[in-house]
Amino acid sequence: MSDTSSPRGLGHPHIRRAFLAATASVSAVVMLASAFGMGTYFWARGQIRPIQIQTTDESGNPQTDIVDDPCTKHACNFLLLGSDSRKGLTKEEIAAYGSDAHNGGDNRSDTIIVVHTNPDTGKATILHFPRDLWVDIPGHGEAKINTAFEGGLQHGGPQLVARTIKSISGLQINHVMYVNLAGFQDVVDALGGVPMCVDRPMYDELAGLDIPKAGCYTFDGATALSYVRARHLPGDCIPDFARIARQQQFLRAVLNKLLSTGQILHLASVVPAVARNLYVDPGLRDLTQLKYLADQLHGISTGDADFRVVPTVPDEIYPGGVFTSILRMVQPSSNELFRGIREGKPLGSLGKEQAETPPSPANIKVAVFSNGNDEAAQQVFTTFQESGFDVSPGLSADLSTLGQAVKGSALLYRSADPNMADVAQGFVPNLTEREADHGALEGYDLAAVIGPGFTPEPPGGAPPPSCS
Repeated sequence: MSDTSSPRGLGHPHIRRAFLAATASVSAVVMLASAFGMGTYFWARGQIRPIQIQTTDESGNPQTDIVDDPCTKHACNFLLLGSDSRKGLTKEEIAAYGSDAHNGGDNRSDTIIVVHTNPDTGKATILHFPRDLWVDIPGHGEAKINTAFEGGLQHGGPQLVARTIKSISGLQINHVMYVNLAGFQDVVDALGGVPMCVDRPMYDELAGLDIPKAGCYTFDGATALSYVRARHLPGDCIPDFARIARQQQFLRAVLNKLLSTGQILHLASVVPAVARNLYVDPGLRDLTQLKYLADQLHGISTGDADFRVVPTVPDEIYPGGVFTSILRMVQPSSNELFRGIREGKPLGSLGKEQAETPPSPANIKVAVFSNGNDEAAQQVFTTFQESGFDVSPGLSADLSTLGQAVKGSALLYRSADPNMADVAQGFVPNLTEREADHGALEGYDLAAVIGPGFTPEPPGGAPPPSCS
C-alpha cells in the first residue's frame, strides 16, 4: 500500500484522547539509537526535554521512586507514559481533538508501560498496566492508576506514577519518559506511515475509526491513533482488554517496520519528530541510556521480548454514589507475574491472555515454511509481519523440524492453542487449520506451511469474538 494519509483514503481525525503515545516512546528509543551513526546525537540531545524530578516529598523526605542509575550491568525498568496533552498540535488539530480545557484541564496518562530489560538473559518484558486499574495511589487513596499523572494532584506526574507502580508491584523504576498526542502522530507520520493489516471491518465513532473492510493498509498518525484508541468495536467483550491487545499488535507492527531494512532512510525526519515531543528524566538525557534500551528492545523482532498485561478482571464500584467501571488485579497471578519479572524467572502464561479476549497477534509466534512455493510463502510472511505477529525472521526451509509429514499447505497449531490459529486464520483465511503432532512446534506457537498452488487470500472473514 502506498497511501500513507489513511487506509485507502480513510481519515477521521475526530479523536478526543490519546491512548498509545507510549508507542512513540518505544519507537523513539529505537530510532534515536540508530541516529548515533547519522551525526544527529548532539543535536537531538539538545532538543529532548527533561522531566522535573522532585527530590523530596511534601514533608521534605527524600524521594527514591526513580533511580538515576546507568542500566548497563543489571536488570532495569523503564516507565513509558503517554500524555494526552494537546501541546504541539495545530489549531486545526485542537479544534478536531478538543483542547486541554475541553479534556478536563488535567492531563492523564492513558498508556502506562514498564519495559523490563535483563542483560543476563538478553530479553525484555513489555508490561501494560491497564489505565482503569483500581489501585492505592500513595498519598491520595484509591483511584484509577491513570489519575496519578494528573497535574491536579499534589506532587502528581510521572514520579507519582512510578511511586504507584513500585508500591503495587515492587518494580523499582530506573528511568521514565513520556510523549504527548502530537508526538505519537509525528513519529508515525515521519516513518511514512505504518503498514497494518486488519481481519475485519472496524468502526468506532467515538475513536474516529472507520475501516469499511478487512485488508492491508498504511496507517498515518491520525488513523493509527484512532485504531489504538478504539474500544467500542463489535466483539470487544471487555473493551479495555481488547484495546490493549490492539495496542500490543500495533506496537509489534511498528517495531517490525523499524527493525526492517530500509528504515535508515527515515532517520532524518524521525529524529526531529521524536526530539521535539519526548520528555525524559535527567539521567536519560545521556543518550547512551536510550541506546541501551534500544539495544535491549532490538530482540523484539526475534521473540526475545514478551508483551504482558497485569492480570485483571472488570468490576463496578459506586464511589460517592457515582457509577465507575474499573479493573482489579487478579491474585495471586498479578503478584506471581511481578515476582517473576523482578527475579528474572520464566513467566509462563501469566499476563499473556485476558478474559473474553482473543490473544493478541503480538503474543503469537509464527514460523512460515516454504513447501516449494517461496513467492506465496513470502506473501504470507509479510502479511503476518504487517499484522503485528511475532514472526520468526526469514522463511524456514527444513520441514523435518515440524516432526510430521506435511503435504501441500496448512496452518499447524498445538492442541492447547486452537484460538491462536483462529486469530491467525483471520489474516490468511484460506490457510486450513490442522493440529500438529505432539511436541512438533518447538519454539513457536504456529507454523504456516505454504505449498505449491497456494495463493493467499487477503485478510477477512474473521467473525467478532462471542461474548459470554
